[in-house]
Amino acid sequence: MKERNLLFDNLKGFLIFLVVFGHSLELLKNDYKLANIIYTFIYIFHMPAFIFISGYFSKDLKKSQDSAFEKFLIPFLIITLPWNIALVILGITDFYSFFTPAWAMWYLYTMFIWKLVLPYILKIKNIFKISLFLGILSGLFIEFNDFMSISRTITFLPYFLAGYFFDESLITKIRNKNNLIFILLVIITFLISIFFSISDFIPVEILWLDRPFVNLKYPIKLGLLIRMCLYFLGFIMTFSLLNLMTCKKCFLSKLGKNTLSVYLLHIFLVGSFFGISKTIQNNALNLLLCVIISIIITYILSLDIVNNNISKFLKFVNNKIMYK
Repeated sequence: MKERNLLFDNLKGFLIFLVVFGHSLELLKNDYKLANIIYTFIYIFHMPAFIFISGYFSKDLKKSQDSAFEKFLIPFLIITLPWNIALVILGITDFYSFFTPAWAMWYLYTMFIWKLVLPYILKIKNIFKISLFLGILSGLFIEFNDFMSISRTITFLPYFLAGYFFDESLITKIRNKNNLIFILLVIITFLISIFFSISDFIPVEILWLDRPFVNLKYPIKLGLLIRMCLYFLGFIMTFSLLNLMTCKKCFLSKLGKNTLSVYLLHIFLVGSFFGISKTIQNNALNLLLCVIISIIITYILSLDIVNNNISKFLKFVNNKIMYK
């Protein structure tokens, strides 16, 4: 059995908790400035780092392409169908959109696309530089929105490609750098998050990278500048995590090994938590509950029994659909 990479397991464990925690802050961020600051800080780097890791483990092009359908598209459809139907039944939305990914499920759909096209786009010279250029400019076009996750598929692509092009020697070089440098970079990023949060002219939605500037009623030049800033901060924080994260087995290792079940199921539990949080008037207490609930959700959904049953169910569905 191949030995697991504990550095990346720990990183994934930390990031999957931030995914759950970030989503739990979705409502509170609008009413509580501290929650908004934390939310902003998380959203600057948690998906860039997660996607970087996904790219790093996509070096086997044929294996990645062959498994794209069963690992990403099938889970996407399984979760999206009941989620969207529930939104209609509950009256949260009055229409069903098959081609608009449900909440966090955009990542699965976008990964499906990347895994399919990676062997082909790698044939393009300077593809990483081109992806950065397109990611910055994509905010100019109204066609690049959340429909079929096209905006995020384009804007997050540089992180996926960067992960693919990274090798173990580069990871080692980063880990051999002085920790204090990366601690300082994390602190600076957090201070920038505070500035973003308290600045009324910077909407938090710009961090989602799912819509053009015009939809945010945002100045084009400032939008382009912030896109460049977000790329810089996203990579800085990803490299900082690579340097600072332990490569020893710890409580994060188990979470990182079973991220699939957490990612697929957490939106249902976090969505249920919203009903409770609305009844709590104390913002500080609500924030504390968000932390506690996120820890509990992440822990429970990362248990082997949950992850194994989810994997078995997905395998069962795939066997019914796919030829062996």
